[in-house]
Amino acid sequence: MQRARANQIAERSLWTRRKYTTTPLNMPICPYVLSEAMGFDLRFVNIPSFEGMYVATNNLILISSERPEGRKRFTCAHEIGHHVLGHGTVIDEILKAGSDKAVELEADLFAGLLLAPKVAVKGAIRRYGIQEKELTPLDAYVLSKYFGVSYSAFIHHIHHTLQLITPNHFQHLSKANTSLSKIREALTGFSTGRQVIKVGAWWQEKAIDIEVGDMIVSDSDLQITGTHILETKKTNCLHLTAKAPGITKLADKNGWCTLVKISKSKYSGMFQFKYEEEVE
Repeated sequence: MQRARANQIAERSLWTRRKYTTTPLNMPICPYVLSEAMGFDLRFVNIPSFEGMYVATNNLILISSERPEGRKRFTCAHEIGHHVLGHGTVIDEILKAGSDKAVELEADLFAGLLLAPKVAVKGAIRRYGIQEKELTPLDAYVLSKYFGVSYSAFIHHIHHTLQLITPNHFQHLSKANTSLSKIREALTGFSTGRQVIKVGAWWQEKAIDIEVGDMIVSDSDLQITGTHILETKKTNCLHLTAKAPGITKLADKNGWCTLVKISKSKYSGMFQFKYEEEVE
């Protein structure tokens, strides 16, 4: 991609954030909330064969409910990119390797810059307590959850787009992409195939978006405010498991707090009802 076009896309991502959100550039945004602010009809559909779809004539975005949460959020930002960049209706199918189509590369660049601007990534790494050159696979995994994207998307973004790590460092982090289960086990103390979110005081102004069965871990005790949406266990750290859809709040004794938004596993339906509590 030519530098001039890449700069145009960066400007469009910045314009989109400023026009439709009040979130500072140094903080992540939720692409679902953004799509709603932009007037899209956002729906999650049970179609395993594709990632997502943007229908220009209907102002509609479809996201496969079968994908992991990080993939779904990036896909939503990607489809917004197709709209903002004027690509027209696009169906994004699952590919074993990334697409080399110009419109797909442009939408990927837009999505990465929209969800994780350089100033936001650098700020999160500093609050987390390290420098870019010190990032381990576990650190990158934890930070990828903060920005709501997959591990693979995060390390590609900080290397190829933001140029915050060297090629050798990127290769080192890439090797861990085949053993993320070991990272999750290191965080929880046991083997799990579910999403694991590690939080702390560095996690600022960002709701935790998870599905039933996903887990939150913390090195310090947290108070749960809500209708028993999270059940608590103790392992090598505080371990919380999402057990029902809804919205609750976590806080520690030092004043840190955040919202937790929980949906059904592989939720299908309109975005407006994604976190609605089930009625018995």
